[in-house]
Order: sequence, then C-alpha cells, then structure tokens
Amino acid sequence: MTRRDKLAVLALVGLLAVTSVVAIATDRTDLPTDPAFGGTYVEGVAGAPLYFDPIIAATNVDQDVSGLVFTGLTRFERDGTIVADLASSFEADPTGKIWTFTIRSDANWQDGAPVTADDVMYTVGLLQDPAYTGPFADAFRGVTVEALAPKIVRFTLPDVYAPFAASTTVALLPAHLLGKVAFADLARQPFNVQPIGTGPFRVSEVDSRQVTLVRSDDFYRTKPARARAYLDKVVLRFYRDGSEALAALARGEVDATGGLSPQDASRARTLKSVDLFSLPTNDFTALFLNVRPSKAVFRDLAVRRAIATAIDRGKVLQAAVDGRGTVADEFVPPPSWAFARDIPRYPFSATDAKALLDAAGWIDHDADGIRDKGGVALKFSISTSDEPQRIAAAQRIAEDLGTVGMKIDVITVPFAELVDRVARQREFDALLVGITVGNDPDPYPFFHSSQVNDPGDDFSGYSTLAMDRLLEQARKTVDQTKRRDLFAQVWTAIATDVPVVFLYYTDYLYAQSHTLQGFRVAPVNDPPQRFWNVEDWYVKTVVRQ
Repeated sequence: MTRRDKLAVLALVGLLAVTSVVAIATDRTDLPTDPAFGGTYVEGVAGAPLYFDPIIAATNVDQDVSGLVFTGLTRFERDGTIVADLASSFEADPTGKIWTFTIRSDANWQDGAPVTADDVMYTVGLLQDPAYTGPFADAFRGVTVEALAPKIVRFTLPDVYAPFAASTTVALLPAHLLGKVAFADLARQPFNVQPIGTGPFRVSEVDSRQVTLVRSDDFYRTKPARARAYLDKVVLRFYRDGSEALAALARGEVDATGGLSPQDASRARTLKSVDLFSLPTNDFTALFLNVRPSKAVFRDLAVRRAIATAIDRGKVLQAAVDGRGTVADEFVPPPSWAFARDIPRYPFSATDAKALLDAAGWIDHDADGIRDKGGVALKFSISTSDEPQRIAAAQRIAEDLGTVGMKIDVITVPFAELVDRVARQREFDALLVGITVGNDPDPYPFFHSSQVNDPGDDFSGYSTLAMDRLLEQARKTVDQTKRRDLFAQVWTAIATDVPVVFLYYTDYLYAQSHTLQGFRVAPVNDPPQRFWNVEDWYVKTVVRQ
C-alpha cells in the first residue's frame, strides 16, 4: 500500500476485486485436511531493508520484518478492536488517566529472557526522546511509566486520551540487550541485522536478495494448542517494485505479493492458482472544500450539498482505482466500530443537485453554461497530485459537476508540492487527496478549530464550538460505546454541513498462491498487518481422519 499519494495521519476498515464482499470474508478453511508443521512461505516485497529495529524501521521491508519479529503489549484483532498481546490483561482507572498492564507469564524474548516491565519502560523512553519523530511520539508525550512489579507496568497520562490504548500496540524492545543504548545510537547497533524479538519468527539470514526468518520455537500466542507457528520459514524476497514482484509470482518464484496497484491486480486475476484479496482499510480519498471566508462559493451550504449530490462516487472509484475499493460517504467505513448508520447521506442525483442550486438562486443568468448568483459565477478549482489515479478522479468529478452547471478547473502538482505548498498553506479552492487515518478513527485532527492552520489537518477550515466540544469529549471517553455515540454526532454534523465530500475507501490488494492456507482476511491499515495471524498459516497438511 503506497503512502506516496496520501497524507498520512496516525490518530494515535469493500468491494472485492475478484468476487464479492461475502466471498472475501470467507477464509480457506473448508479443506479435508488439517495443518501440519513445516514448509517455507516466500513473499515478494518491493524495496530493501535498512533497520530491523521497529522504532527506526524506515522501509516497507523493515516494517514487514518488524511485524514478524516483534509484538507489543496489545494488538488489533480481526475486527479492529484492541486486545491484550504481550499483556495478559490491561485496564484504565475511572479517570481514564492511569492504565495498568500485566505482562503474560509465558512471554519471553527469542533468546529465552522473560519480557518484563523494564522492556516497556526502555521502549517508552526511546519514544519520548526529542529526536524521535515517529508515529508514537505524540501518544507518549508527557506520559509517566513505572514498574509496579517485574510483570506489571503502569502508565500515567497527563490528561485523558482515549486513543492511548492503540498506542500500546507499539513493538517492545529488549532492555536486557539494548537498555544502555540511547535513541541516537540505535541505527549503529548490530541489533538492526540480528534482532531479538517476541514474535512468531526470528531473523536467520540477510543478504542482497532476501531476508530469511525461521520460526520461534516458543511463541506465547499459539499456546496452549501448540508451542509455535506452523511454518518453518518465512522468506521476504526483494524486488524493485510491485510489478516486478508480481512477475516473480507469475513465474512461481514467490508465493505471494501485496500492495498491488489496480493495474497489477488486474494482471494477478489472470494467474492460475492465485487468489487476489482486496483487504479493507480505513484509508479514504476525499474532496475537502475550503469554507474559509475568502471562498464565497463554498460559504453557501446549498452549493456544498449540491456538490456532494452531483458526484457519482461509484464512477469516481472506477476511474481512479478500477473499482478496487468501496464507495465512501463517512469518515469511517461500515466495518469500523465507529461507523454510524443514521446520518444524512447524499445519493448521486444530478436532478436533485440541480434542484438544490435552483432553490438557492444559483441560475445561469447569462446562458454561458455556468450558474451564477449575485454576480458570482459558480466555478472553482480542484487541486490534487499528479498521480494518474488522482487525475482520473478529479476529471471525473469535474465532469459530474459540469453537468449541473459548475465550471471546474483541475490543477495537478507533484505530491510533495501538494503537501508543502497547497495543503499546508491552504492555497486551494477544493483539495482532492487520500488520507491514511490509522487504526483509531479519531477525527480531531481534521475538524477541530485548533487544527485549522498548519500543522493541523483541518484542510477545509471548518470548525464550530459544538464540534470542538464533541471532539474533545471523544478524546476523553475511554468507554467505546459512549465514544461511538459521540462520533455519531460528529459524523452527523459533518454530513449536515458538508465541509468535505468523502469519495471512496481504498483496499490493500494482496495476491497469494493457493499453496498457502490459514490466511484470514482482516482490515489492513498498515501493510504489516496482513501478517496478523501468520502463526496460523501453513503449506503442509495431514489428511483428516
């Protein structure tokens, strides 16, 4: 899943490309055989490694290896909820500021040393180093961590922060091996090539062609059913890009490859003995409307609602990513625990869009094909990146809006310029961009008044006192049911006022040989999450008696 054409925001998941939504959720389990130990799984990956230390992992390969070798106190389950992992249990006190975790008694490092509270404190110390600017920096800022016992650790937050639980999915590092190593020195450690983690696999060999991981013989998550993963080895073989990795899959050199483009996914569909999975994500593409006072057109609510009504999201999805995703009209997709069903929606209807504009006085008075009102023409520009999928989406939107009497200019620039100048400096009428939200669907960065200016992500400039209070309360509400209710009010307000038009959610496209079994479809908000149940994957079987 490329992040190059998206604005990544870690707020601290579809239309299956092959068959159907129902079919994608069906795992390959109905076989007259049982899994057996042994065998090797080879996946083609784009890129090369730099650092296997998860705190400083820099490339896609780094992150994949880290996902196989390391684990955290908690993890995301198949349905997106947070469950204990290295921890046997965890809880927040009534204030929501104090979180206590008890570490599993059978959790050990791959060298046999037990996982302890010292490992948690060391890892958090690295995340709190001023030089660390990764995705967990904000989550642990001001947090105090202390060991109450060798296997019990307590976090004290400066204020209630509901998304904190998601932050405890961060991979732990071994204090008994790295405890004296400062953050600034991590990149120079042999640990980056020979890491010791707590995951189902450990690094065995690394060369210019691939990294080979062998199973850990004592993995806590498979117990009590068994002591280890089924596979003997997982090999990540390096390729220049996704197309080259797909070619290797076609030749039988690898068993799978992921992060495919829509074009490569179409080629993957033609391969015999290969399944193409569209794994849902929280990532969405949207059109942010600049509702600041200087943009008179967008100050009219009827115009914003007409835009939402006039866009055929299905055709935008088809034009942009060959239909490999899901139409969106909310900040989160239906599988998310935060999804709200009863909010205003704008089904595509050019007729309804025209009626909205007519009623609001936007008429083509001079018969030039463009509606106008009070001397102001109904025209604006859409700014986006020069990636083909963005251009295709913008052109499709411009065509739809032109049909109802709007004049749209499409402005494309390189992605870096879109971020650094257009988005950050708010130099746009409407901004078409992809957003990576992360596992916790916190909309605060996009709609709170404190985020209206850079470095905030409230691109539309939309804010109200009521919205601010809802977002602040949601961040301070640990109870998921109550938090969902608050989010429902946020989604309703956004849908009512339309500062942004949600277009589609993207899928993670994953091609995998039939030889591999045990893979279970789950949301993928970071590519390594495709390995969420890798300990259950297998290539060898025994006949069921």
